[in-house]
Amino acid sequence: MKTYIDLHIHSTASDGTLTPTEIVTSALSCADNKKDPIVIALTDHDTVAGVPEFMAEAQKYGSRLTAIPGVEISTDYHGVEIHILGYNIDVTNSALLEQLKICRESRDGRNEKIIQKLQAEGIQISMDDIRPEDPNETIARPHIAKQLLKKKYVSSVKEAFDKYLAEGRSCYVERIMPTPQEAISLIQNSGGVAVLAHLMYYKKLDAAGKSELTAELKEAGLLGIETYYNTYTPVEEAFVQSLSKQHALLQTGGTDFHGKNKPHISLFKGQGEMEVPESILPEFMEAIGEIKVVQPEEQAKMDAVATASHADSTAGSKSDSAETTEAAPDKTEKISS
Repeated sequence: MKTYIDLHIHSTASDGTLTPTEIVTSALSCADNKKDPIVIALTDHDTVAGVPEFMAEAQKYGSRLTAIPGVEISTDYHGVEIHILGYNIDVTNSALLEQLKICRESRDGRNEKIIQKLQAEGIQISMDDIRPEDPNETIARPHIAKQLLKKKYVSSVKEAFDKYLAEGRSCYVERIMPTPQEAISLIQNSGGVAVLAHLMYYKKLDAAGKSELTAELKEAGLLGIETYYNTYTPVEEAFVQSLSKQHALLQTGGTDFHGKNKPHISLFKGQGEMEVPESILPEFMEAIGEIKVVQPEEQAKMDAVATASHADSTAGSKSDSAETTEAAPDKTEKISS
């Protein structure tokens, strides 16, 4: 019997294309045997809005499917964007919800600034073009890229990033983010386990810089490191494993699945050959403890916070309502950050 493991998944609550419910049903369909155990975590960017739906759907399948509430927080480490994953967080924790709201609101102006830069280049696009029907859905650059594709200014999402939206391009706008240490503290205070995501992606850091980052975050309370990731080469995976052992960090793994926004990445398999080994599970599951389940009354509390967040973001001007977020990147296309 094989255990299917994917601890890094995005839904429509941020920049994925499958709903939280569809994430669960898709994960079940991937298993060769209907009795094979499945362990998945929803880790949307700077939001936990999809977690209640995700957990509710997963509960329908009993002990066969273990669903873990999570989040991925984008942070700034001396000018380098670093992502911190939080597992088994209390998604009704008021401090967590408020801080994530602040994280999103601090970026509310980014989409508008990108739109303004595109307009200055003669492109006919507005905030109304990228505003989703669901006010709880976050907006990131892939949404803008898709509109450029729809309007035939580019021939692909990748071209939109290469030509306009990627760092260093004419319409790029920098983000404001918390530090990794602040994100770790936020996760800890909500009862969760903090894990450093896709270390080898941070190309601005050399091997010594990656080692220093890991050591600093371990001191700040980091408990794990994403050892298995869809773009890692064997050499890179071995390097991350060595750091996990050196700093006594949990080993985790995930595909960074985004659905059609990254169509070359599949649940559980990444770009085809990835597999998160079952051997990581005992220590990981012991560390995160009993899975936190969202109760109906807690869901109402979350809905109230989400509604207030949306109201706040629309109070100033109609074009300020977009919530922005970032996607963890992959080596094939840097199209989501």
